[in-house]
Amino acid sequence: MLEEKDIIKRCKQGDRQAQQYVYEKYAPVMLAICVRYVRDKMLAEDIMQDGFITIFSKIAQFKELGSFEGWMKRIMVNASLRVLQNISKNIHYNIEDVKNTNIANLQDNTQELDINYADPRSVIENTTFSQDEIMKVVSELPDGFRIVFNMYAIEGYKHKEIADILKISISTSKTQLIRARKQLQDKLFKLGLQKQNEINNKEYNKNLLHLS
Repeated sequence: MLEEKDIIKRCKQGDRQAQQYVYEKYAPVMLAICVRYVRDKMLAEDIMQDGFITIFSKIAQFKELGSFEGWMKRIMVNASLRVLQNISKNIHYNIEDVKNTNIANLQDNTQELDINYADPRSVIENTTFSQDEIMKVVSELPDGFRIVFNMYAIEGYKHKEIADILKISISTSKTQLIRARKQLQDKLFKLGLQKQNEINNKEYNKNLLHLS
């Protein structure tokens, strides 16, 4: 099995088999990135195809100093953002009225604790959410919130990088992230209440069976 550096070298030489190998290996990950930004799968597939064309046409620029996958991911993010280039018109908000609300820690291992059903953090911290459920909630965010959240929390961009790419101020990027987290908390709170209600109903029915 060829090492990644050998595959990259062959891609730089225009080797079609090496390019096909890279495409087949990374296409699922790259498609998931594009879907997170544009939400429409068919459009995301088109963006991904264009992204791979860019990857293979610019692969000589990859200096192999960092992650090859990370380099490709940034190309896919940029390709997605070009499709959404007018988004910056819709994501300017007043930062003065924004409260710094952090999204609760989402863990798979839920402990048996008393839940305060009036407290969003208590409900979220004591509810197990699947990765699909969390990503679905993220996908439902408004475009501006979703893009900044994806870039910062998932892709790992810094606020200055986000500001430069989206042509917004750093404070606007920070505001978008705060608002995105607040909306995520609200949505997960509602989903958590629903899931806890289902759990409680199952426990109630189970206890009735034991009593009968």
